[in-house]
Amino acid sequence: MSRTATDKYLHSYAEPEVRQLQDWPAHCRFAYGLVVPAFDESPEFLQRLLANTLPDHRALAIIVVNRPDSVASCEQNQRLMDVVAAELPALWRNPAGSLSLHGDGRCGVLLVDRHNRPIPARQGVGLARKLGSDLAAALVHRGQIDSPWIHSSDADAHWPPAYLRQSDALTADSAAACYAFSHRDDGSDIALATRYYELHLRNYTEGLRRAGSPYAFYTIGSILAFHCRAYCQARGFPKRAGGEDFYLLNKLAKLGRVEALSACVELQPRLSRRVPFGTGPASARILEQLQQGEPCRSYNPQVFIELKHWLSAAQNYLRHSAGTAIAGDPLLHLDLHPASRVALQTLGIDTCWRHLNQSTDGAWRVQHFHHWFDAFRTLKFIHALECNGFPPQPLPPLPGHRGTSI
Repeated sequence: MSRTATDKYLHSYAEPEVRQLQDWPAHCRFAYGLVVPAFDESPEFLQRLLANTLPDHRALAIIVVNRPDSVASCEQNQRLMDVVAAELPALWRNPAGSLSLHGDGRCGVLLVDRHNRPIPARQGVGLARKLGSDLAAALVHRGQIDSPWIHSSDADAHWPPAYLRQSDALTADSAAACYAFSHRDDGSDIALATRYYELHLRNYTEGLRRAGSPYAFYTIGSILAFHCRAYCQARGFPKRAGGEDFYLLNKLAKLGRVEALSACVELQPRLSRRVPFGTGPASARILEQLQQGEPCRSYNPQVFIELKHWLSAAQNYLRHSAGTAIAGDPLLHLDLHPASRVALQTLGIDTCWRHLNQSTDGAWRVQHFHHWFDAFRTLKFIHALECNGFPPQPLPPLPGHRGTSI
């Protein structure tokens, strides 16, 4: 994407706070940018950042302290902002008052105050991540942050020593990257439920990998890095109260590779209900199931076998039909399970075939097939199979867990 397109995004689609950077002090430059939304978070994560991650990398943390307009007050938010002001000298404050930069020469914290001006509840963490990432993109564009890779994380993360520098090995034709991750196990019931949910996530991503899906990556907002150029081309995080990481990665994967990084981000198990779905709410549901004596269930392996059959059959058909128009219903000529046919018809596969008739080039058709049958439709396909003959199966008991009352 050209520099002009980046300008267009920052001018036309970025959040209004970006315009408040106009009088940013020229001497305040950083090597890396990290975005962390914070709602009702203990300042403890700030201590972790200041102890190692930020000074070791000469990095800027953009902390978006936010409160949904459905919540009347939040003492932790104010406490966090007070701690930032107490721990780091003030370097700059925008006259509008919502942005303030704090630092000590080795690192910086850009505090974004959306506590006193709450965000719409329906836009939730998506808007908070977009706001912080838009500011990071603007600072990269202005030359105030050196690395073009914007890092996205959460306050419950424990970052490894080489965390931000891992992005140095990524190439410009990559659009995004996912760090390795694991949830800490403190022997609690919450940790057990979170371990089950993590296993469920790994079953899904590994199943997609075995099926040959180009969307076999983890969509967890706390372990992401994305190139500033691709982020702007995708028009940033969607402003929604959950799933914002999934939908952004779905768009980024169509613009370039999604890489896997080896450094492991450790996540603290917790039953957060800040978002309507994700690790916190899912772990809460699993914990309730375990307490009621119900097994935790995950994907039936057969759904990924059927997905593999569909992807392989579709790609072979598109390559062999190169040079000719797609006529009739290609599903009639593909060896698929009846449940797969029903799922694809429900997803509107006819629309895909009509779109692919724009070109007779086989490679173009395969590429645009995967753009249509993307991460969202892949998930819908899996769910349809689960409802039509391949229900989720119980997971085996997790070994080695001590101290649980379940």
